[in-house]
Amino acid sequence: MSSPRVLASLLAFAAAALLIASCGEPTLPTTASNVTAPAAMQSPSMEFVDMLADPAGPFGAFADAPPVVYPPNTPPSPWPPGPPPKAQPGVPVPTDPTVSAKMHIMINPEPVTHSGVPVPVASCATNHPYTWYYDQVLVNDTGLAITFTQRENFLDARYSSTNPEVVQIRGNGTVTIHVRWCSGYAKPHFAQTRFKGRDETGEPIEISAPWVRLLTP
Repeated sequence: MSSPRVLASLLAFAAAALLIASCGEPTLPTTASNVTAPAAMQSPSMEFVDMLADPAGPFGAFADAPPVVYPPNTPPSPWPPGPPPKAQPGVPVPTDPTVSAKMHIMINPEPVTHSGVPVPVASCATNHPYTWYYDQVLVNDTGLAITFTQRENFLDARYSSTNPEVVQIRGNGTVTIHVRWCSGYAKPHFAQTRFKGRDETGEPIEISAPWVRLLTP
């Protein structure tokens, strides 16, 4: 008959052997698991807002003839738009959308239906009741940071304004620009933005965004 001390030793040895066996061959999952980065490591995309006015001015500025009445949701025609009208020397003119390996720009939505929500900026407050809202999502397709220092805005191929606000896109990052256009003319329009800046190596970069169709109210 074993003594209590010997029995205790045998029980301890058996427990240790069981622990070694359970740790020696860990159970592996049979399917892949989703891994979510900690909240501190997740960086949301930057956002900006552009509030822009029709460069043709308020309704009535060019009242030589009665305005043409377009059915609701009429798109601009022809499409894609033709060459821009001749501008005064030094006035920017739009160019075809840029295809680049460095980045691309997505428009959401496109085409853009009329909103009617007033654009809260002084240039839209007087006789500019027609409004359109959309987003431009700038996607950096390289690991190099890109900094834009100018945004040239065009409506119906005419220069509207330049926004000097700095837009920085980290490598492989995105930036969203919320665009609001106002006009005094209930007709189809088309808009475009040209971005000018440099990447982090100092190389110049100029991107003309896709054309955006603004449908008739």
